[in-house]
Amino acid sequence: MSAWTPRALVARMAVATAGAVVFALGSDQVASAAVDGGAVESSVPFTVAGPVGIAAVIVGVGGFAVGLVRRRKTTKAPVPVVTPLKVPAPRRAHQADNRA
Repeated sequence: MSAWTPRALVARMAVATAGAVVFALGSDQVASAAVDGGAVESSVPFTVAGPVGIAAVIVGVGGFAVGLVRRRKTTKAPVPVVTPLKVPAPRRAHQADNRA
């Protein structure tokens, strides 16, 4: 039985999603405790968080897609046939003297 059956894949995705939800909900109290109600002033007159975050997501999703395609190609590759190594027979005493 293959480890990549649809049922196993759904189960793995459910566990990963549940873990992400638990971490997101768990970090909510930590993040809300740091807010003191005041505005944070920045010395930078512009924000780069939006474009940098979007670019990071695009690169991550692209890498994930390329990794899935690459993995699919490697699993469908034919298995090489291994042939046994042929070891020559040991030389006899009279063959060692004859160098013809």
